[in-house]
Amino acid sequence: MIENDNKIPATFKITAPNGGGMHSFDINSGSNVFQFESNIGIEIRGNTSIFWDKKSYSVEIRDVGGNGVDASLLGMPAESDWVLNACYGDKSFIRDVFAHEMYTRTGRYSPRTRYVEVFKNEIGGMSYHGVYILMEKVKRNSNRINIKKLADTDSDPAKITGGYLLQVAEDEDMKWTSAYPGNNAPGQPNPFFHVEYPKLHNYTNIPNRDLQFNYIKNYIDNFEQVLAGPNYKDAATGYRPLLDEDAMIDYLLLQEITKNSDNWRASTFFYKQRNDEGGQIVMGAPWDFDKSMGNQQWCYELSVLPTGSWAWQFNIFCPDRPPMTVFWPARLLTDCYFKNKLIVRYAQLRQTQWSDASIAAFIDQRQTELTAQSAMQRNFAKWNILETAVMFNEHYTLPGNTYAKEVQYLKTWLLGHLAWMDANIASISSENCGPLPVTFKEVEVKEVEQSAVRVSWSTSEEVRNDYFEVERSADARRFQSLGKVKGKGDTSVEQHYDFLDNTPLPGTSYYRIRQADTDGTVSFSAMKPIVRAGNEAAILFPNPAQEQVVLKNISAGAVVLIRDTSGRIVKRSTAAGRQVEVATGTLRPGNYVLTVTAPDGKVEIQKHLTVDR
Repeated sequence: MIENDNKIPATFKITAPNGGGMHSFDINSGSNVFQFESNIGIEIRGNTSIFWDKKSYSVEIRDVGGNGVDASLLGMPAESDWVLNACYGDKSFIRDVFAHEMYTRTGRYSPRTRYVEVFKNEIGGMSYHGVYILMEKVKRNSNRINIKKLADTDSDPAKITGGYLLQVAEDEDMKWTSAYPGNNAPGQPNPFFHVEYPKLHNYTNIPNRDLQFNYIKNYIDNFEQVLAGPNYKDAATGYRPLLDEDAMIDYLLLQEITKNSDNWRASTFFYKQRNDEGGQIVMGAPWDFDKSMGNQQWCYELSVLPTGSWAWQFNIFCPDRPPMTVFWPARLLTDCYFKNKLIVRYAQLRQTQWSDASIAAFIDQRQTELTAQSAMQRNFAKWNILETAVMFNEHYTLPGNTYAKEVQYLKTWLLGHLAWMDANIASISSENCGPLPVTFKEVEVKEVEQSAVRVSWSTSEEVRNDYFEVERSADARRFQSLGKVKGKGDTSVEQHYDFLDNTPLPGTSYYRIRQADTDGTVSFSAMKPIVRAGNEAAILFPNPAQEQVVLKNISAGAVVLIRDTSGRIVKRSTAAGRQVEVATGTLRPGNYVLTVTAPDGKVEIQKHLTVDR
C-alpha cells in the first residue's frame, strides 16, 4: 500500500516505443518490452488532492541499495525526483502542461512534462489507473533550478550567500513567519516561508545549519522591509538591486494569464542566487495550476470568471481564506517603473509566444495527443467523473459533459480572459502612471537594392526617451541588437527615424524597435516581418510533423540540428542538396527547435517544430 509522506520501496518501468514511436502496454501479456526499469521510492503527494480517489505520487529513482540516483525519463534531463500528477481536478489534463509551456516560452525554466498512462501492480494484481502527467519536481539541479550547492560543511561568508530555494506557506521544518501581513488581510496570520533547499533539517552540523538559515531569513526579511519602506522605488536603495524584476514580471504575468488562485499564498517557489552570480531573489519555478483558468471557484464569483479581477487580488476578495498572499505583487504594482515594464512585456509576449493563435494551437495539439490513441476514453472509463463536481464552480456545466467540452471550455476561457487582459492591462493596479515613454505611430521594413534592409519608424509623442535599439530575429523569438539610434527626449511633435541593416538574413526576418527611457524603462514596437526579394526563403513543412519534415531552399552541405526543450541535440543531419527530408518518426511527440546552419556559418532557418501523432 502506497503511503502518504513516507516513501515505500517499489519498482518502476517505462515501456519501449514501437517502430512508430508509440508506447503501449498489454496488461494480460508477459512479453511487454521496457526501455527503463528501476527501483524507486514512492509516496502519495498533495494537499487537497490526497483526499481524491485518484492519487498523485512523488517518485524517487533509487539504486539497489535504496539510494537516490539520477535517471533520464522520456527524454527529460536526468534527475532522481519526479512527480506523477493525477490531474483528477483538471479534467482537461492541459492546465498544468499549458502553464509550464507558457513560462518556458518566456525563456525561463519551468518543469518539463510528459503524458503517460499508469498501471499499478499491488496486492490483487495489475490494474489500470489512468492518464497522468509525468513531470519534474521543482528542485535544485543544473537542468532545473540552477543555483549553487550548499552543504552542512559550508560556513564561508561568501559561499553561504546562495543558493537557496524557498517556498511560501509550506508548513515544514526550517520556516519563519513574515513580519508583514498578507495583502489586504491584517487580521489574518502573516504569511510564512520555508527553506526547501538546502535540506537544513537533515544537517548534523547545527552551527552551520543555523548560520545558513539565519542568513537567508535575514536576507528575505530585509527585502520585505525595503519593499515595504518609503524608498522602495529608488533604483539604488529600493527593491531593484535585491530582486530580479524581469523574472518577477514574467512570473506575475503567468499567474495573471492563468488567473491562478493558489499562487502568492501556496505552491509559490522562489530562489536566492549566490552573490557572485548576482545575488538576487528570483521567482519560480511555477507550480500547481489545477485551481486556475476557470476551474475552481473560491469565495468570490469573479475568481472563476475570465473577466473582472486579477489573480494578485485574492486576499481583497477572500480576506478570511488562509494562507494569505504575500504583499509583494500588490506593492510592486504601485511602482510605475515596474508597472510600465510589465505592460510592455505583456504586449511583447502577446505578439509572439502568447498570441491567441499559438495558444489555441497548443491546446489543440495537446487534445490531439491525449485522444489520438483513446487515452482519455480509457481514463474516464476508469474514473467516471466527467459529470461529477470535483472543483466547485457554479459557472461550469456538468450534465452531458464530455472531454471535448472540457477542452473547449478551457480554450474559450483562456481566449476570453486574454482579450479582457488586453483591454485592461493598464488597470492591473490603480496606480496612475501616465503615458508610456514613447507612442509608436508606424514601423516599416523595406529591402534596398537586394543588399540591405531599411527599418523606418515614427513616433507621435516621446517622454524621457533616451534611445532606440533596432533588433532582428530569424524566428520571431530570439532577437539580436543591430544598433542604436538616439531619441529626441521630450517632444509631442511627430518624429521619423530609420536604420540600415547592411547584412540582412536570407529569407524571412523579423524586426522590432526596443525603446529605452532615461530611467531604464523599456518598451517595444510591434514586430515587422520581411521576406527578402531575390532570395528564396528556406521553408520547413509540415509543422506539426509526424514521420518527417521537408526543408527546401537551403544550402547544400548545411547542417540540420533538432534540439529538445532542454537544448539537447536529438537529431543531426547534413543536406546533400537544396532540399532534404529529415525523419522525425523516432522523436516523441512534443516541442523542438530546428536549426539549419549553412557551411559559411550563417543560420538559414531556425523554427520551433512540433512533433504530433
